[in-house]
Amino acid sequence: MKAVVIFESRTGNTQRAAEMIGGELRGAGYEVAVRPVHGLKLTEIAEADLLAVGTWVDGLVLFGHRPGGTAKLMTLPSLHHKPVAAFATYKWYPGNCIDQISDLLAYKGADVIHRRAFNKTQLDVLVPEFVDNVLTAVGARDMSEATA
Repeated sequence: MKAVVIFESRTGNTQRAAEMIGGELRGAGYEVAVRPVHGLKLTEIAEADLLAVGTWVDGLVLFGHRPGGTAKLMTLPSLHHKPVAAFATYKWYPGNCIDQISDLLAYKGADVIHRRAFNKTQLDVLVPEFVDNVLTAVGARDMSEATA
């Protein structure tokens, strides 16, 4: 099984989360590539069984939250029904950014199977839980496709 973790990072927190997600997926037996959006290899996306895509939360402390780096995320190729886990990192409050990221990925053709916003101070706790939920969702998706 192959996975690609794609990220857009401004201060390094989302990159750290992406690398941690990649490590957790490797531990689960996946062959993993962790790439910034601008360093993607299209063949890796085409061959991937699972994608995780993340960015940071931008905006003011109490309002105006939006996903950062969306212009670069929009350059992703069609994700044509790939199972995709969406993630975001934030410092204070994520607002509804993870919904916005999920909508963007669905627009690109992804089947968003799980999504989560991570407070940058809790990555060590939240990332393993996120990956467990993603793997459960992938298993459930695979089972439903097998019976279809």
